[in-house]
Amino acid sequence: MSDATRLQNVVLSTLIRLLPDMREDNRLTLVYMIVGIILGRSVQLAKIAEQVNYPNQETSLEDRFRRFVNNKNIEVTYLFMPFVEVLFKVLSQEWLVFSLDTTQNGANCITLMLSVSYKSRALPICWLSFKGRKGHSPQEIQLKLLQLVNSYLPPGCQAICLGDGEFDGSALVRWLEAQEHWQYVCRTAKDTKVYYNGEWLALQDLPIQLYQDAFFPQLLFTEKNQVGPLNIMVVWHPEKREHWFFVTDFESLREGKRWYKKRFTIETLFSDVKGRGFDLDKSRLREPERADRLLLAVSIAYIFIVFWGVEAILTGDFKKMVRTDRFEHSLFRLGLKYITHLLKKCLSIPIFSNLPPPHSFKHVVL
Repeated sequence: MSDATRLQNVVLSTLIRLLPDMREDNRLTLVYMIVGIILGRSVQLAKIAEQVNYPNQETSLEDRFRRFVNNKNIEVTYLFMPFVEVLFKVLSQEWLVFSLDTTQNGANCITLMLSVSYKSRALPICWLSFKGRKGHSPQEIQLKLLQLVNSYLPPGCQAICLGDGEFDGSALVRWLEAQEHWQYVCRTAKDTKVYYNGEWLALQDLPIQLYQDAFFPQLLFTEKNQVGPLNIMVVWHPEKREHWFFVTDFESLREGKRWYKKRFTIETLFSDVKGRGFDLDKSRLREPERADRLLLAVSIAYIFIVFWGVEAILTGDFKKMVRTDRFEHSLFRLGLKYITHLLKKCLSIPIFSNLPPPHSFKHVVL
């Protein structure tokens, strides 16, 4: 049995279990896409088709992939929800830490993604693409994703939203302030005005000392669209040699800084699905809806690979592949090495069931 066939059987069994109501032909196409992405390290449809054990011509399989990404009946959010539920079942035992960020996807698309932190990585939860080459995502799309993930949260779950400079809009902050079970840290521009000591001041004009961090509680945020009172966090960035400003509802500088460090996990996710993994930015797709459907296959493939990376650690098999005195591989890189090892040695491939709680095993990339 070929490597592709073995991997197809493992992926198919998972999708039958998690997506039992999906049309059989669409489900099989999705399996082929996931396997081709994993083995081919690419999202280009022709390269994916080359990796799959398909009974007909590769060109007809490429056409099949194209029909899938063009199919308006493929509901991305609905189909990915079972994977989200599996992840939340484990991760909701702790704080769910979400990050918002945008990335280039395809020839003329930008994708806004909301991810959840897992160890040193971020796992995709939901996304929405729109036309553009650069620039901020619309605030209504940001709110749509947050409201969507909010509807997924298990009862009693506590969530944190982390955002870079484009996620400090008044409507977004106002929504977060209204949610009892959400907290947030979002970076904001230095010229944003807050109400301090009886006057509206730009954040850069607050009484802060060079090289020092600062914390300003209970301020009104933005002169035009007042939100709050809320807290302003000021952090000195030694590499940039400038202050960065954040809006937050955490009650201390220390706590806000501790959580915000996790925002950078989404940048590792983007690096993994782009240059370090699948070259997502080279997909050549020009329509946002098509980019979103391709990202469905990419996101499922990514979860499989992280799962295999964790399995390599839990089983101890990583000792056969990498140095053991310290971890130099992320869960994603370790997962890629592990699946290659299993296929090469004709060993059994673990079937995805769930990820273990992040506190249950050690993995620190040095």
